[in-house]
Amino acid sequence: MTREEIYALLYDDPEVYRPPFEAESALLEVTHGCSYGKCFFCDFANDAYYHFDLEDVISKIRLLSHVIDGNDRLYFLGSNPFCLPTRRLLTITDAVHKYLPSVEQIAMYARADDINRKSWIDMNRLRQAGITDLHVGLESGSDEVLKLHNKGETVSDIKKALDTLESCDINYHLTAILGMGGRRLSQEHALKTAEVLNTLHPVSIWCMALKIWPRTPLYKMAESGAFQQMTPLEVLKEERLMLSKTDMRKECIYVDSTALNKYTISIRMPYALESALKSIDDLIRQEENNM
Repeated sequence: MTREEIYALLYDDPEVYRPPFEAESALLEVTHGCSYGKCFFCDFANDAYYHFDLEDVISKIRLLSHVIDGNDRLYFLGSNPFCLPTRRLLTITDAVHKYLPSVEQIAMYARADDINRKSWIDMNRLRQAGITDLHVGLESGSDEVLKLHNKGETVSDIKKALDTLESCDINYHLTAILGMGGRRLSQEHALKTAEVLNTLHPVSIWCMALKIWPRTPLYKMAESGAFQQMTPLEVLKEERLMLSKTDMRKECIYVDSTALNKYTISIRMPYALESALKSIDDLIRQEENNM
């Protein structure tokens, strides 16, 4: 069987979605869609949620052994595979270590409530089973913004989950969405998100500008005028405000590949923050001069 034939059997979905920090990770389908699926901004809410049969997952792990090429990191695909019961996750990780001995690190997406539902003992068992990194959607440090988008979690819920991860020695990576408050809540979104980030210790932060997808509640809100979408320049100014109030002490990689819809901002926090702010100021002036 050729590599192309193996890859065709490995992935049911024609497209895979993973954070940029998992670009080099091997990929394994575990779930499809999101078990919550009610966030107003999220296009994945339109996808049906289901988990793949254990037999199928283990069969794909065996197939992956032929093309993993010694990769030591494996990423579980799905919007939040960590929602699966602990026993099921452990069955999958056992199979991973049996058939993919090179794998030392396992990562995936998780909602805060997926983490908070698990006991501390189960969290430690999962860490010992090789789950080293979770990607968690913070999205905003403002409870009002989270409520606006029906996130289903509060800032307190998210911080509780991240505290649990730290206590279990599981790394976490955060996502934040610029422009999520719209024009009305832009300043609060920026300031509150910075305030929360200053209390956390993520390995990475992936920021992206809000995209309004068709067939989502947010699309209808924007059409009716209940939500005022920001321009790319307004979003960049919001990002500048957020970063200017960020005072993170632990090293962290910050990436936004959506600046003005054409630039990537990459910062090694906190060391390169001041230099990045100057570069953002240059982009803002350049954009304003072109208007």
